[in-house]
Amino acid sequence: MAQKFLKPCGLTEMTWTVELSDREHEILVELVRQFILSGFPVGSKFLAARISTPLSSATIRAVLGQLEEGGFLRQPHTSAGRVPTEKAYRFYVDRVATRARLAPDTERYINQSLCPEGDRLDRLMTKASRLLSEVSRNVGLVLAPSLEEKLLEHIKFVSLPDRRVLVVIVSKPDIVENRIVHVEDEFTQQELDQAANFLNEEFHGWSLGTIRLEVLHRVEAERILCHGLLKNVATLFMWGALSEDDADGLIVDGTAEMLGRSGFTDVQKIKGLVKTLEEKVKLARILEACLRSPDAGVHILIGKENADKEMHECTLVVAPLQYRERAVGALGVVGPMRMEYDRALCTVEYVAQLCSRLLSSN
Repeated sequence: MAQKFLKPCGLTEMTWTVELSDREHEILVELVRQFILSGFPVGSKFLAARISTPLSSATIRAVLGQLEEGGFLRQPHTSAGRVPTEKAYRFYVDRVATRARLAPDTERYINQSLCPEGDRLDRLMTKASRLLSEVSRNVGLVLAPSLEEKLLEHIKFVSLPDRRVLVVIVSKPDIVENRIVHVEDEFTQQELDQAANFLNEEFHGWSLGTIRLEVLHRVEAERILCHGLLKNVATLFMWGALSEDDADGLIVDGTAEMLGRSGFTDVQKIKGLVKTLEEKVKLARILEACLRSPDAGVHILIGKENADKEMHECTLVVAPLQYRERAVGALGVVGPMRMEYDRALCTVEYVAQLCSRLLSSN
């Protein structure tokens, strides 16, 4: 039975006002499948030999013409067969694509790759991105938890030469981060220890984003009476001790392999896509939009459903990454619209569920 997947995150789905007949449904589905497999326009004679209903080539041509008028197909050349449009792919995903299980060997390979004892979250996210790319044959994407989703376990500041400070942050779910910040003021190690002790005692279990806002709020509220310790903490924050770029947590893997596929033929469009993949901020914001969606599960954006015009030839499949039933990140794949949808959908769902279980068990 076909599984109906979720619509694009916060976007209006493509619509068709007329339900397809059984004949139109069968021909359209077979044409999409064959085009995904070969990449070549599909003709009536080819379809006649593959559909279960015995139909003449002339009858199939008439149906193909009706589907083209309905916006499901287009004909690259007068003498060529037809190829699917975005509307056809959306129909296929909503009405036909299934979440059939991956092959047992593939599931076992993913489990063995992601489940070694003691793996930290950053290594888990990197492995997940690589596996998504490898198994789905597309670009793998993982958006790790943001500041708002990281809960403070412990923080330490270490004085370094040249007015630098090493910041070591341990947070849930199972994240250890090291960063070096440059400051204008000199801090003694004693001052840094006092600042760290203050944060560990006052804000253990708070989200890092909330801690930063609360400290700055306290400084503003006590501007005249604000003591040196609070000022020191606020100064460290101002110089980046608890800050991150939108793209800091985004891991991208498999770009070169995807661009080698025949799903991309226009050189200028390929260049635009590469630019988008390199500008991680755009991708991060797309994945964050899916996180903000009230709907759980797998989200799919096809062609122009993607807000970025450089991704109008692509499909994005993404699912939330959960820590104890709370969405804290996202992962997925991006590839050409001529994607192996069944494989991509079940790969993203399986890896998302496994990573969520591993995060929640920490």
